[in-house]
Amino acid sequence: MKQQSPITGLGQIADQFNGILCDVWGVLHNGVSSYPAAIEALETYKAHYNGPVVLITNAPRPANEIAEHLRGLGVPETCYDSIVSSGDVVQADLRAMDHAKVYHIGPEKNHNLFHGSSFDFVAPEAADVVVCSGLNDRRVEEPEDYRSHFEELLKLDLALICANPDIVAEQGDKLVWCAGALAKLYEEMGGRVIITGKPHHPIYDMACSKLNAHAGRALEKSEVLAIGDGLPTDIRGANAQGISALFLTGGIHAADLSSGANTVGTMLKNEGLQVHSFMERLNW
Repeated sequence: MKQQSPITGLGQIADQFNGILCDVWGVLHNGVSSYPAAIEALETYKAHYNGPVVLITNAPRPANEIAEHLRGLGVPETCYDSIVSSGDVVQADLRAMDHAKVYHIGPEKNHNLFHGSSFDFVAPEAADVVVCSGLNDRRVEEPEDYRSHFEELLKLDLALICANPDIVAEQGDKLVWCAGALAKLYEEMGGRVIITGKPHHPIYDMACSKLNAHAGRALEKSEVLAIGDGLPTDIRGANAQGISALFLTGGIHAADLSSGANTVGTMLKNEGLQVHSFMERLNW
C-alpha cells in the first residue's frame, strides 16, 4: 500500500485500480439526500476506465431494497454494477438454517430482511437466535435503553446476529445509532455476537465475487480500491482484506477531525489502520 496522502479527486488515483468497492451511506447519500459529486465520480470512473463498481453496505436489507431506496434518493444505477449488503449475507445464513425460530430486534420496515427464508418470528423464550437489524425506534432510543432487556436474553444464552455492524450512520446533519451499537453492548455484557458485514470477511467474499463477475476475471486484491467513511468498518475491513482504501473524512468522523485534537494521520495511527489516500467527500 502506498503512503497515505491527501487527494482532491478520485481521478488522481483511478488509473491504479481495475475495480471499486464503494460504501453507500455517508458516501453516496446521508440518509436524506444524495451527493451528486460522488455519483458523478463513480460514473466517470466506469466510463473512462471500464472498471466495475460494487456497492458494499452494512444496511440490514437485501440488495433489491437498497437499489429502490437509492433511486428514491436520486442515486441512479448508472453509477454502479451491483450491490452487496449485510442483509444479503444474513439472508444467506438464515436460508442455511433449518426453519429457524427468530427473535427480531429492529423496526418492522426491516422485515424484508427475512424474505426468502423459512423461519418463524417468536418470543425470546422460544427463539433459536436473535437477529438485530437496528433499534426499534432510533428516533427516541439509545443503546443503553436495551441493557435490562439484554440481561434477560443473556439468561437464555441466545446468540445475536447483527444485520448492520455500523455503530452510527449519518441521517441528514446528525448521527443516529445502528444495530452495531446494540451488538457491541450485548458482547460487552457477555453475549455471543455473530457479525458478517463490514469489517468481516463474508460480505467481502460476496462483494469480490460480484466484482470479479463484472470484470470478467478474478481481480487481484491490489487492483481493487475500497471507498468509505467509517474507520471501524470500511477501512478496517479493507485493511483486513489487503485492499487499498480511500478514506472520506467528511462522513461519520468529521466532528472528531474538525475538533483540532485529531489529524487523519493521528486517528489512523491510534486505530492501527492504513489508507491509500484520503479526501473530504467523494468527487472526481
